[in-house]
Amino acid sequence: MRHQVKGFKLGRTAAHRKATLSSLAEALIQHKRITTTHVKAKALRMYVEPIITKTKDDTTANRRLVFAHLQSKDAVKELFDVIAAKV
Repeated sequence: MRHQVKGFKLGRTAAHRKATLSSLAEALIQHKRITTTHVKAKALRMYVEPIITKTKDDTTANRRLVFAHLQSKDAVKELFDVIAAKV
């Protein structure tokens, strides 16, 4: 039974799933809009919302935590400079 089991497997291994969500999150942040499946969008929402919450407090530690998820300096800069101001 799947009682209280969060997340989506997306038909991938754990490493592949992590890489997919990271690249989707980076694309979403840089382009503000992406085209994907409904299930991937739901999984991406669970992945991105905590990252966006971290951007409310612009500290070095939070920037490093966000960079660990995204692995893109441009996406982190966009997230903290542009998107954090709107949130």
